Amino acid sequence: AEEIIEEARQGRMFILADQLRQSSDDLTRMVRTYVITGDARYKRQHQEILDIRDGKLPRPLDYHNIYWDLVGADDQRPRPSGPAVALLTLMQRAGFTDTELALLAQAKAASDNLADTERAAMALIDPGDAAAPVKRAQAIGMLHDDVYHRAKAAVMRPISEFYRLADVRTLQGVQSAETEVVWMRVAF
Repeated sequence: AEEIIEEARQGRMFILADQLRQSSDDLTRMVRTYVITGDARYKRQHQEILDIRDGKLPRPLDYHNIYWDLVGADDQRPRPSGPAVALLTLMQRAGFTDTELALLAQAKAASDNLADTERAAMALIDPGDAAAPVKRAQAIGMLHDDVYHRAKAAVMRPISEFYRLADVRTLQGVQSAETEVVWMRVAF
């Protein structure tokens, strides 16, 4: 029973880390779609993703499951929301090691910094502006240049390191449990 609880806890930890990765990818998709289309709902959804992640808006139930890809032109949400709670708070409660939590906090900070660039690109989009085509091209460039890709890598690198460390930790747990089982069999 203890092993089952531990396995569930470990799985939950990976799901939370995955939400950070997914939110960064969703932010990128929303900003790029907004800049190309000028459809204001993508700009609103970009901010909504940030607000959910920061605990300013209620977190959708089963948010780790496919969510934003199911929000269509009608802007209807696929599931209701639960309480508002920041993703980092959920991670702190889940039992990450200090090193793992630091890596994920680093990734979130990098994602927040990238969101500043994304907001700057969105600010260039004003369909009524005579210089709109030039500004749109500038915004597109901001979201596809080397600086943007390096910033995106700065988000993903600590998440990748978290996965590596967590994999090593969970593998050690499995090996320890296997050793314990062998000794219990011998003793039995």
